[in-house]
Amino acid sequence: MHAVFKGEVPWARLSAFPRQTEGERERGDAAVNQTAALVMEHIDPEALEREGTLPAAFTDGLRASGLLAMTVDSAAGGLGLEPLTAFRVIETAASRSLALAYYVGLTNAFGSGTYLPLLPEGPLRSMIGRRVAEGIVSAGADAEAIGTANQRRETRAVPVDDGAAYEITGEKVFIGNGAAARIMDVSATLAEPDGSEAVRLFFVEADMPGFTVQRQEFMGLHGSPIGRVLLGRVRVPDFHLMDTDEDGWRMRPDRAVPHSDEAQGGEAAASFIPRELGQLASLGRLLVIGSCSLATAKMCLHWSRSFVNRRVIDGRGLGEYDEIRRLVAETAADVFAIDSISTWALQAWRDAEDEPDLTAAKNLASAGCWRAVDRTVSLLGAEGYETAASKAGRGAEPLPVERFFRDARALRVAGGVDFMIDRWSAQAALTACHFGARPFGPDTVDEPENSEAPELDDACRAHLRYLQRRARVLARICAEVTRDRSPQEVFGQQRLVALIGRIGGELLGMSVVLGHAAELARQDREWVLTLADISCAASRRRLADLGYQLACLSAAPWVAGCPWPGEDDPAESPASEPDHAGLTKAWLGADPGLDFLLYDVITTTAPIVRTAP
Repeated sequence: MHAVFKGEVPWARLSAFPRQTEGERERGDAAVNQTAALVMEHIDPEALEREGTLPAAFTDGLRASGLLAMTVDSAAGGLGLEPLTAFRVIETAASRSLALAYYVGLTNAFGSGTYLPLLPEGPLRSMIGRRVAEGIVSAGADAEAIGTANQRRETRAVPVDDGAAYEITGEKVFIGNGAAARIMDVSATLAEPDGSEAVRLFFVEADMPGFTVQRQEFMGLHGSPIGRVLLGRVRVPDFHLMDTDEDGWRMRPDRAVPHSDEAQGGEAAASFIPRELGQLASLGRLLVIGSCSLATAKMCLHWSRSFVNRRVIDGRGLGEYDEIRRLVAETAADVFAIDSISTWALQAWRDAEDEPDLTAAKNLASAGCWRAVDRTVSLLGAEGYETAASKAGRGAEPLPVERFFRDARALRVAGGVDFMIDRWSAQAALTACHFGARPFGPDTVDEPENSEAPELDDACRAHLRYLQRRARVLARICAEVTRDRSPQEVFGQQRLVALIGRIGGELLGMSVVLGHAAELARQDREWVLTLADISCAASRRRLADLGYQLACLSAAPWVAGCPWPGEDDPAESPASEPDHAGLTKAWLGADPGLDFLLYDVITTTAPIVRTAP
């Protein structure tokens, strides 16, 4: 993401899209099919939503198979899988139930085992390692009723017994897996010896005296063990405090990435944590939100085909109508885009240059998912705006679109509400690329770099040229916005910063979609360029609106010096209208060239999942 804020589109790197090794892919195939078998044997999604209880046989199966510690090193009792492989497994669970995926995903993404690589040898590491080996469920308890966007935490830790232990008192809310976790990392304000205060992490076990959990119910994700945690002078040994450097748990925006379990907005600055912890938080956010987003969009595409193929309007098949073809094709393109950005970010997450991509990817995935599920609710409206149970009661196919619709809305809030993620993405990029950097001059935006892209067709090459020009204009806007201004002055203009972040995210999404399409086109994969064309055309429409909003900001007059080009510029015109009709016809006809759009999700009553070659 830093690249587009510097006016660059590193095409050689983008088109060499990262791929897993054959060995890791095969390990992922085995884990995906094992998960699918467990889910199909033990999980009734509607019963889980009603009763809120996972069958013991299912949780025992997860524990026995190591699926509660997928990314933990095998030497520490885990499976040692790559993040992308864990993503695939969570996605498989999500295709059956997002509440179920949250249970599996949060332990793997935010559980205590994720901290093991950062912990030195000692009693804390030993304790957590032992719990991971036992296969316990764990969670992170950071969110508070005052709003996690606040820098401070009302939960407090007080040293007792001359520092041999701490007593923690406070309240935590919206804790994923809070009602099921046996151990949690709890953030609390601690008075330092010099009289200052810092927010630190303590590992608290659920059976400690004074630790109470009350179940919370969200608008969606019914059946997920989300909890409110009350800590009444919970006493923990001193080694349960996670040791950090002198900057403490949080750090300045220029040295860290933002993190929040539940951002509530407001004027307070975002919460920042050290790079290693920030990296884990951003990775965890994408593992859970991205996988659920992709699974939801894929299921919407599957349901769309099922619905359209069985409906006839005035003697014509529903799939013969132009608007229906556009709706289905756009959902397919959203699936491709979510898959592309998730794969890119998860394969490159250890690279400091690409770390901000993890933050932006959360919004790109959840927004794409929301478009897909909202579109599908409208498309399937002819069969009723009703629950699956109600449909089944009158003999209609009981597609659970309503349940996924409710659950998908949570994805834009959990892990940091979408407008805050936009701001955080922009703040990180502006800090890294512009404050204190060499000012950008007019010569940097005159002509885009001449990148060869023989893998692309005319339509996608036109999108690449558009992308290159827009990245250079964004770089100049950022340079003008930050010139002779402090970070505090710029970041205080929240709408401006959010728009810049959203523009950067859209340009990142276009970059990755085109790069992924180029890599797959070299393998002679059918339809990938059409998918990329439809996705990029939609991104350009959103960017045109964002540019208009940017130009209307009276608080940012300097933007007028580098205006966002309009789509009426002949140099910006798309090569042609995307082939919505051809793509939809191929999808409705089950063209095998599009099978990859449903890899890793459960679409039948049999526990068989088709996986990527």
